[in-house]
Amino acid sequence: MKRENIISLFKEKNFRATPQRIAVYEYVYENRNHPDVLAVYENVKKKYPAFSKTTVYNALKALEKNGFIIPVTIDDERVRYDADTGLHGHFICNICRKIYDFETSQPKIAGLEDFLISSKNVYYSGVCPCCKDK
Repeated sequence: MKRENIISLFKEKNFRATPQRIAVYEYVYENRNHPDVLAVYENVKKKYPAFSKTTVYNALKALEKNGFIIPVTIDDERVRYDADTGLHGHFICNICRKIYDFETSQPKIAGLEDFLISSKNVYYSGVCPCCKDK
């Protein structure tokens, strides 16, 4: 996504478009491998050496709070981030630890008819095709 598009997207939602937020969102959006804070920091720092880990962490938290990214907590070791905020599930390979997205639909859950659901997480784990074939 181009920088101008990110700024427009932020303005639509009255979200302050700081250079830090733009750079962090741009990286997460362009890298659909579900990066963690350290990966975002190390890659954003190449272009913006003045950014600290705290700056990146704060930008991620602000982007999450305002609905631009979602945390993916499938990995027990660290929180990852995803710019795809639409309904989908995640699969983590127990061998290579790569996270894959997959399509999912909104199921009808008996007993929750009167509840207002704000989020849903669908996580699977196992072995990915690449690791299975090795």
